[in-house]
Amino acid sequence: MKNLIKLFSILCAAGLILVSCEGPAGPVGPAGTNGTNGTNGVDGKDANENCIQCHNNDAVIETKLAQWENSVHATGGNAGYCNRDGCLQCHVSQGFLQAVATGSTSNLDVPDEPQQQNCYTCHKIHTTFTAADWALTKPGAETMLEQHGGADVTYDLGTSNQCVACHQAWALDPAPVKDGPDFEITSTHWGVHHGPQANMLLGTFQYEVEGTAFPTSNPHAAGDGCVNCHMATPYGYVAGGHSWTMTYDVHGTETLLTTGCLVSGCHSSSTTLNTLLTSLHTAIEGKMDSLATMLDEAGLWDLAAGSPIAGTFGANEVLNFLTFNTVEEDRSEGVHNPEYIKTLLDNSIASMIALGYTPPTKK
Repeated sequence: MKNLIKLFSILCAAGLILVSCEGPAGPVGPAGTNGTNGTNGVDGKDANENCIQCHNNDAVIETKLAQWENSVHATGGNAGYCNRDGCLQCHVSQGFLQAVATGSTSNLDVPDEPQQQNCYTCHKIHTTFTAADWALTKPGAETMLEQHGGADVTYDLGTSNQCVACHQAWALDPAPVKDGPDFEITSTHWGVHHGPQANMLLGTFQYEVEGTAFPTSNPHAAGDGCVNCHMATPYGYVAGGHSWTMTYDVHGTETLLTTGCLVSGCHSSSTTLNTLLTSLHTAIEGKMDSLATMLDEAGLWDLAAGSPIAGTFGANEVLNFLTFNTVEEDRSEGVHNPEYIKTLLDNSIASMIALGYTPPTKK
């Protein structure tokens, strides 16, 4: 035992057993020099000053979204079957935005998940995270697709300029020429396509048939154009506003949205307006029926199928078909430009009669 104690003492003295043999800590040394302060970071966006400009308790976004959900832009399904070259610049949100960004409708990317037209299509959503994000993606005047009368046609009616980027007649190439050679209609879908509203509103259709002089003004081509009526004070979620719809159902009765019509300087009475519209629609439907019957007689319109017939026809007959096709695709039954649309139809009906076709007997 004495030998173990002696060995332990020797090891301690040699510093080989440190835990039990370490002495007390020495005094703390002087403080070092302070380091250089870092650069302050940039403050992040304050939701109280930015996001809540739109995302707040006024329910504006919810209201506009609910209206949009009732629109053909949302429910039409076009983004699915039109997700291809030549179509997606209007029918697919991503295609429209790419065309706006590049200034061209050529070489657009076909997206794997095509989107219907939505908030991001028309507005610069989440660009600045302020109310400026409601700005339109394609503001400014719109040059129409085809020359009219040898001069470019410009549409410049406020916020409806955005609508006209797509809602205008297609330029046909090749196109029939008055008294020109026979012309081939290549398919049962041939024509100016589904959106010639801007041409009707301005009274600048590319393929007019000569005859009675066309009116040079239109009271509906004023202010913000399309927006005046289609985005007027809404009826719930189903008409006006961001539904763009002009009619709605009231207990089984189709009712016209008149909030954009019954304004100062326009129509003052809903009763008078409805009488006027009934008269206009009756007149336009009668003219359309007459023209369709003669086009059927000419062999280029199938009354039963409601479509053109592929084949080769006289150029003047084809021009008269384009009148019918455009008024039908305009879908306003004359409202967009009453006197101009009546004149278009009257001139084509007179042309068909001059070509030897017989108008139907009025009942």
